[in-house]
Amino acid sequence: MDASNRSECLDETRVDVVKFIQHWATDATSNQNVFWLHGLAGSGKSTLSTTVANTFRESEQLGAFLFFHRDVIERSDPTNVIRTLAYQLGLCDPQIGTAIAAVIENAPSITMSPLRLQFTKLIIEPLSSIEGPITAPLVLVLDALDECGDAKQRRTLLAVLAAESRKLPATVRMFITSRPEFDIRSAFTSQPHILAHELDINSKENTEDILTYLHRRMSNIRITNVYFSFEEEWPGKEAIGRLSARASGLFVWASTASDFIDRHDPVKRLEILLQEDAASGAEAALDALYRTALESVGKWDDPDFVEDFRSILGIVLVARNPLSDSDIDSLFGTDKYRPSLHTISRLACVLAQTPTVRILHPSFADFLMDQARCGRDVWYIDRNFHNHSMAIKCLERLDALLKHNICGLTVDPGDAHGSLSADLGYACMFWIEHVCLIKEDAAAVGERLSDFLHRHLLHWLEAMSILKKSRAAIRLLDSLLGWVKVCYLT
Repeated sequence: MDASNRSECLDETRVDVVKFIQHWATDATSNQNVFWLHGLAGSGKSTLSTTVANTFRESEQLGAFLFFHRDVIERSDPTNVIRTLAYQLGLCDPQIGTAIAAVIENAPSITMSPLRLQFTKLIIEPLSSIEGPITAPLVLVLDALDECGDAKQRRTLLAVLAAESRKLPATVRMFITSRPEFDIRSAFTSQPHILAHELDINSKENTEDILTYLHRRMSNIRITNVYFSFEEEWPGKEAIGRLSARASGLFVWASTASDFIDRHDPVKRLEILLQEDAASGAEAALDALYRTALESVGKWDDPDFVEDFRSILGIVLVARNPLSDSDIDSLFGTDKYRPSLHTISRLACVLAQTPTVRILHPSFADFLMDQARCGRDVWYIDRNFHNHSMAIKCLERLDALLKHNICGLTVDPGDAHGSLSADLGYACMFWIEHVCLIKEDAAAVGERLSDFLHRHLLHWLEAMSILKKSRAAIRLLDSLLGWVKVCYLT
């Protein structure tokens, strides 16, 4: 998990919250060794967690930093969490690494054991066995726990974190952020050793932090647009104050609005935002901003643009791992004269474009997938429809490219490795997951699936071996068999 490109809080913002967390972590008299920070989507939890992690990293007190992302399968699988914690702990301190390695050497199957046993053997016992004091405190940071699988998938992990974390050595602290989802709230608030703290978006400190952030961003826009004739101190305190009020306490609003303004004509873009009717409440403010951003794209009366927008956003929202624009083009057979980047480039304030195409904040996905919230059919993304489409496209891509000895390997030991294109690799790894999510009109994929398996099952297994995913292939085929039984044999 590479945290090098994650944003931190700007200087002079979130100062009180960071100090509060630091005080908790260093308070040896406190019996609450877990800090659960919860707040609304867009309130700045992830930026804050990155700042906290880097603060303890600089003082050599960061034991691990995990951040979850629901659109990246490697970062959203609850079964990987404890193993990843152990791996990062092993890297942070040689003694801890030696202790964890000894556990794995004596019991290699521990990494495949139940999560409660993993936590005991890979986390608690190695940390407790260290001779001499661990640098106090040693902080473990878990960001966006609500994006670690769904409520059913993370049930066991939550139970382990909630109950077993109290057994950690006194010098080890765990900092967790998430939305206040029901399952997480139920698991954590019942434990006396867990300090639950809400990130208050209505506090005076939060309002001042957003004002500071907007001042910095507007100043940067004024400085970098050297050929634009801005008035002195543009856009002025009044305009920034109005922007801050519209943010309704959400940092993601301030960030997205700043990105929206920082385009070809910042003055015009600012006027557009300030002309919008004020929205009441955080979610309403965010929805109004997303509607404004999408309206500014234009071309909503152009059926080709609408088709591309919905197809591309559908791919982005249902993909199990983010894809680059070229992978999207290859997987979906996009017309070379109308590449996906032609559409994606118009959505820079809500979509990241490199190295992969992904939404900048989960709240935008929530907005698009709720028809009542987005308010227009052309913006609405039906997850089930686009997942069905993705399943078909993956099968079509595999059908077109899979073949015997796809990489042309020989018996020469020096020719033992091959590689597959990113789009083909994606289709190989995730076609079954997309098929298994189909709940309606399963019959439409049945004949295509049967034909594919008869002609390409062995080719697919070969490709999975090249991808070093042979073990996953067994699990995936078992899932597919279960889906077939439900859809066709019941």
